[in-house]
Amino acid sequence: MINIDVPSFLESAFIDGYPYRKDIISNYNFYIVDIGQLYVPTGKIVACDPFLYTEDGPFNVDFPIGRFPIELAVAKINNDERVGFARIKFSDNNPMRWSMAVDEGQNIEELKPGDIYGYGVDAGTGSFMDASAGQEFKGFYIEKDDNYMVLIDEMEKTYRDTWSWLLWERNGFNVAMFSSGWGDGLYASYIGYDVNNNICRLVTDFGLIDWPG
Repeated sequence: MINIDVPSFLESAFIDGYPYRKDIISNYNFYIVDIGQLYVPTGKIVACDPFLYTEDGPFNVDFPIGRFPIELAVAKINNDERVGFARIKFSDNNPMRWSMAVDEGQNIEELKPGDIYGYGVDAGTGSFMDASAGQEFKGFYIEKDDNYMVLIDEMEKTYRDTWSWLLWERNGFNVAMFSSGWGDGLYASYIGYDVNNNICRLVTDFGLIDWPG
């Protein structure tokens, strides 16, 4: 496990009113949206574009088991709104160190400066799910050819200019889905550990805020 220097905004963006100045015309002000609780029965969590989900593997660590809040840090940008970060909050403890979340076989030491491991988005949507929920979700997705439209229609019910979310549920499993920043791209997730070395956060950064350096 390799600790990395993570800017404070990975946590601070989840404070209502957190400001960020992108340039002379773009001022961001963040607010928090709680979209419900994710059920994590196995501790194996997958982050992916749910509309592309097939057999995406989980991250290579064991997360806490239970039900945990899913929170979105949404940026108000002039007349627009975008999801800047999505997180699972495993506890109220503050993160003291961070590590990039990786899948089996990925080695952070092999990354070049500025490179990341993350998941590709091609449908403007990210997600968190337990690996067991992934199997349930895949079964639903391939059941009917137009089930992807069912998901889109459900996400439309929470739409506001220009983002939306859905907490999909079936047979006791659920998947948290949400718009991904400006849309398609490659997005990394980060694991926060508290002072006792317990996992307290899993955060996906959708690239609205520039990292220093």
